[in-house]
Amino acid sequence: MLFNSKAFIVFLAAVLVVYHSLGDRGKLWFLLAMSYVFYGFWDPALCGMLIAASAVAWVSADQIGRATGPAGRRLWLAIGVGSGLGALGFFKYYNFFLDSLGVSLSLMGVEVDLAASHLDLILPVGISFYTFQTLSYVIDVYRGVLPPERSFRDFALYIAFFPQLVAGPVERATHLLPQYKKPFRLTRAQVLEGIFLILLGFVKKVCIADRIAEAIDPRFATPVTEPAIAWMSILLFTLNIYVDFSAYSDIAIGLGRLLGYDIRPNFNLPFVVPSIAERWRRWHISMSEWFRDYVYYPLGGNKHGKGRTLVNIMVVMFLSGLWHGASYNFVIWGLLNGSSMVGHRLLAPVLGPIAAFMGRSRLTSWLYYYFCCWNTMCMISLINIFFRSDNWEVAKSYVAATLTRSPVEIVTWLMKLDFPAGYVEGFQFMVLVVVAHELQRWHDIKAMILRRVWLWATCCLAMYLYILIYGIRGPQFIYYQF
Repeated sequence: MLFNSKAFIVFLAAVLVVYHSLGDRGKLWFLLAMSYVFYGFWDPALCGMLIAASAVAWVSADQIGRATGPAGRRLWLAIGVGSGLGALGFFKYYNFFLDSLGVSLSLMGVEVDLAASHLDLILPVGISFYTFQTLSYVIDVYRGVLPPERSFRDFALYIAFFPQLVAGPVERATHLLPQYKKPFRLTRAQVLEGIFLILLGFVKKVCIADRIAEAIDPRFATPVTEPAIAWMSILLFTLNIYVDFSAYSDIAIGLGRLLGYDIRPNFNLPFVVPSIAERWRRWHISMSEWFRDYVYYPLGGNKHGKGRTLVNIMVVMFLSGLWHGASYNFVIWGLLNGSSMVGHRLLAPVLGPIAAFMGRSRLTSWLYYYFCCWNTMCMISLINIFFRSDNWEVAKSYVAATLTRSPVEIVTWLMKLDFPAGYVEGFQFMVLVVVAHELQRWHDIKAMILRRVWLWATCCLAMYLYILIYGIRGPQFIYYQF
C-alpha cells in the first residue's frame, strides 16, 4: 500500500480509530495484524515470506541465547544471518550475479549462455529494509547487546511495523522493542508532532517531489546533448530524491508518533553540506549507521592505519551501492561515493589550513562554507547520474554533457531563457528547500512551530490546503524500489 494513495488514507483512519479504542495488549496484536494487511495489499503471498524471515531470525536469536558453547552460538548466527542474506541475494541479485558470472567467464575466454537460466522474480517490497533489521537483531543478540526477545508477537511487530516497513528508517531492536513493553501513553506533544510531520511529508511528496519528477523524468528517458539541460536535470534530481525520501521518513515518523512510538530520524539536514563525508553522516542515517556498526567497525574501522581505513570506506560504499540495486550503475554510484570520501580524507591536510584562513572573519567563513556546499552539491549530482540513469547510453551522455563541455556553452544556452517545462518551478523549489533547510539549522523552526499551537494550526491548515490543491495521485516513493 502506498502512503500517497487514497486507499492508505482510509486504512490509516480505520487503524487509528480501532487502535486507540483497544487496551495495551490488544493494541499490539491489532497493530501486527494491520501491518500484515498493509504489506499484503500488493500481494498477500508476500506476507508469508515476511513471517518466515521473522520466524527464522527469532528462532536463531533464541537458540543463540540458549546455546551452551561458542560452536552452537556461531552455528545459529550463521543460520540467522545466512538465511536473511540468502533470501535477499536470491530475490534481488540472482540474475545480476548470473550475468556477472557470464561476463567474467567471457573475459577468461569461456563463452557460456546463461540467459536461459534467468528467473522471472518479483522483488518483495521492502526486503532490503526488513532483512537489515533481522540481521542487526541476530547479530546484536550474538554480541550480547540485548537478550533474545521471548515474545514472537513483539518481534514480528518490530519487523513488520507498517510505518517504516517498506522504506525505513532501518530500526534497531534495541530502540523499538523496549517501547512495546511499556504501558501505552500518547501525549499531546506526540499528536501535534505526528500530524505536523505527516502533513509535511505529503507536501514534500505531492507538491514538490512529484512535480519535479514530472519535469525531469522525460529528460532521463533518452540521451542528452545540451550541457545546460544535463546540469539542470541532475541538480533537480538530487533535490527530487532528497525531498521524496525525506517525505517518506517524515510520514513514517509522524505515523509512529500518532501510534505512541518513537521512530529514529533518518535525515539531519543533509541538503546543504560542505563535504560528501558530512552528507553521508546526515543522509539515510539509519542505513549509514547500519553499515558502520555491522560492516565498517568489524572490518577494523579506522584502527589499523590510514590505508586500511580508506579500503574499509571503499568496501562499505561498494556494498551500499549494491544494496540499492542489482546493476552496475549502482555499483559505480557506490564506488564513486567512496572515492569522493577517500579523496576528501586525503585532501584534509590541505583543506584544513584553507578553512582556518577563511574562518578569520565571519564573511569569509560563510563564503567558504557555502562555496564548499555548492561544490558538494555538484559532486553529488554528478555521482547521481548513475543512480538515476536507466541505461548506459543515458548515463554516458550525461557524463559527456556535464564534464566535456565548456562553461561558455552552458552560459550561452542559459541566456536564451528557453527552459524546459517545469524547470524554472523546480529551481524555485530548490531555493525554498535551501531556505527552509538553513532556517531549521540556525533557528530550529520546527520546534518553534510545535511550541505555539496557533502557529502549528496555521501551518497544518496551509499544508492541508496545498495537499488538496495538488492532489494525492502518485507516483510511488523512489525508495519503494529498494
